[in-house]
Amino acid sequence: MFKSLRVPEKLFAFVMWLVSVVFAGFLIGLGGKVVADLPRLEGAVSLEQFAEPAALQRGRSEAAALEKRQAELSNRRARAQLAVTSAAGAYQSERAKYENWLATRTATTDAAQDPEVLARTRALDVLKAAEREAQAAVEQIDAEALTVNQALARQRLAEGELLQAAQPAYQRALFAQELRVFGARLALTLPLLGLAGWLWAKKRGSD
Repeated sequence: MFKSLRVPEKLFAFVMWLVSVVFAGFLIGLGGKVVADLPRLEGAVSLEQFAEPAALQRGRSEAAALEKRQAELSNRRARAQLAVTSAAGAYQSERAKYENWLATRTATTDAAQDPEVLARTRALDVLKAAEREAQAAVEQIDAEALTVNQALARQRLAEGELLQAAQPAYQRALFAQELRVFGARLALTLPLLGLAGWLWAKKRGSD
């Protein structure tokens, strides 16, 4: 009779252990979720919060204006370079025509007295001048772009120095926030750990 009662008792003990393990897993998962969400109780700390706000905002506004100017100059240069290419192509084409024309005609003894030679030469001079003018426009844009790039580099360096100066205060605030979150986690988990230890020590043999 007693032997027949031992089997259900062992089965009941096994089922209770299984339920305990499942419930413990549930509590661990729930606790992990709660503990993971604790940092959301406070806003995120950023380095920019500890830099001088007026200087940082002014510097970033200037940097944005310089970047916009960079984009404008880049577009202008692209158009100017197309003009150079077009002017150079026109000059080379006209020069090739001129050389072919000279090769297939009978030139006069004094080329300076030939009106057609003079007219074609003047036309070539005009095209060459247009090419030089277009190239000068590209060079001017390059000079402006260099000035803007240097100003933007100085501005970014100044912003980096501002953020570097704010680094110690940021690190202190970040440490204090992590300390508060750790304290909240400790306050949440210590009572539960204490209760679990007491139950294991005092009640582990009870029903």
